[in-house]
Amino acid sequence: MKKEKDDNNYKILKDGTITSVPGFFAGSTNCGLKGSRKRDICIIHTSEASVCSGVFTTNKFQAAPVILDRQKLQNNCGVMAIVVNSGIANACTGKTGMENAIKTAKIASNIMGIDEEKILISSTGVIGAQLPMDKIESGIKKSYAALDPAGGSSAAEAILTTDLIKKEIAIKIDLDEGKEIIIGGIAKGSGMIEPNMATMLAFIGTDAKISKSLLDKALKNANQVSFNSISVDGCQSTNDMVIVMANGSSGIDMDTEKEENYEKFVGGLIFLMKYLAKKIVMDGEGATKFIEIKVSGANDEIQAKTSALKIANSNLFKTAIFGQDLNWGRINAALGASGCEMDPDKIDIYLSEEKIVENGIGINIEKNIAKKLLSKKEIRIAIDLKYGKGTWTVWTSDLSFDYIKINALYHN
Repeated sequence: MKKEKDDNNYKILKDGTITSVPGFFAGSTNCGLKGSRKRDICIIHTSEASVCSGVFTTNKFQAAPVILDRQKLQNNCGVMAIVVNSGIANACTGKTGMENAIKTAKIASNIMGIDEEKILISSTGVIGAQLPMDKIESGIKKSYAALDPAGGSSAAEAILTTDLIKKEIAIKIDLDEGKEIIIGGIAKGSGMIEPNMATMLAFIGTDAKISKSLLDKALKNANQVSFNSISVDGCQSTNDMVIVMANGSSGIDMDTEKEENYEKFVGGLIFLMKYLAKKIVMDGEGATKFIEIKVSGANDEIQAKTSALKIANSNLFKTAIFGQDLNWGRINAALGASGCEMDPDKIDIYLSEEKIVENGIGINIEKNIAKKLLSKKEIRIAIDLKYGKGTWTVWTSDLSFDYIKINALYHN
């Protein structure tokens, strides 16, 4: 993955995570959902009631926590905590699953002394299994006792499923007159990655003071160019959510969308979410390659994104990249099947800086050059449709033998 560079307005904090944000705490533990060794439940807590915004999967089979959190955020409930478990998704679990989601919030409410309407719930893992509520209650008690302003990294570990690495970051945004705000986040995701959204969770905190309407707009825009622009396998999940909590502890207002502070905040949020999204792709199940696909010259941004995702979700393209096979015809075929407006006789395609297709026809390049470019960990594909001004970039990974092994033996 390309190393993200600091902007003049913000910088990445060393060892940054969600609890790098003032006023945020996290605690985690093992409660037996994933065996006896791995952390599998955590609490993310802010002592001040936060303005909160969320985006969720559009899958019709939505997990109980997704349904419950949607309802709470519609009421702008002043969120103070999120309880997250991994190992069991609490999806497709019917009435009992919803009762368990509600019960989880009630248990946390009693333990933490917080109104249950201010507590969100999130789950990830195997679909169809019911939560063992005795283990959940024990996990909440232990996680609450472990709450720590340095607990973010452990929480990032607790939310993982098939992930191999933690995904976390925090940035400082410099504002006028020496003022600053912090944004920090953690995420999980490895397989079933496809908008809208992916089998992923992301929890983001900030000390900015912002209205619900502005935060909703900022998150929606940032989500489109980050988590909604990635794919590992084209499969959509049931539990996906991104939650942003703004506790306002900095006292710095993001007054209007035209204000410079708000623009810097949105820029920082986009930077942070893109960073986490790319980490998810690089950690794709069995992935050996990180692939960037940029489509320019489309009729509009929607068609640019549609055509880029069509390539990203092509199993033929992804397996060719895994095999280091310069099969440009698979890119042409995916583009032609996207339904987007284009003239096949005008399309150029590049592998890094090397043109491999000109006006729809392949160009013979030296085998040693192709081999060198395709052997890299990061692959860049650029397509110029020469049809309009629409541009979009998506990120994906290859499909390897290990992807099949992981998903063929998921319940074993």
